[in-house]
Amino acid sequence: FSWTGGPNGLVGIPAPSLFGHSFADPLVIFGWKLPSQANFYYLSAALVVVAIVTAHRLHGSRIGLAWNALRADEIAAKAQGINVAWFKVLAFAVDAFLAAFAGTIYAFYVSYISPDNFTFLVSVTIMTMVIVGGMDNIFGVIVGAFLLTILPEKLRAFADYRLLFFGVVIIGFLMIRPQGLFPQRMRRYGGEP
Repeated sequence: FSWTGGPNGLVGIPAPSLFGHSFADPLVIFGWKLPSQANFYYLSAALVVVAIVTAHRLHGSRIGLAWNALRADEIAAKAQGINVAWFKVLAFAVDAFLAAFAGTIYAFYVSYISPDNFTFLVSVTIMTMVIVGGMDNIFGVIVGAFLLTILPEKLRAFADYRLLFFGVVIIGFLMIRPQGLFPQRMRRYGGEP
């Protein structure tokens, strides 16, 4: 479509404004003048904190219990009266909301967005971060994301073998340590020790 820019993508996305402050302007904190990128850094940091708190709250809620039951055994969850279709749609909607929010911030930051920004390698990288860190462990996923963001930068000389590297990491973790670096924590209910 012409309004999406077609194969060229959207160019010239203007910087957002928040409470009258444009994100294109430098950030001034206690007299210190920081570059305009600091606006996006602090906004992203705040959104990461909100996402972590939300994920932690969801994990401990009845919704989190239902999602864990679905992941463990969908048939057993259905037999216990969990509405499988509704909880799957809810999981998809929560993930889509967080991804859309992060994508919006990213589009404002780079002021350009196209399908080329989101390649197969990006999907593989995100999946690898979750597998390495450990599913259903917020801290593990953060550590996995940190490691798999830093490590490929250190191995930039082998950029042509990046997909091979991620493939070996995924297979290695699935064979040697399928629960990831930080396995799922056991839930504690009520007054149990």
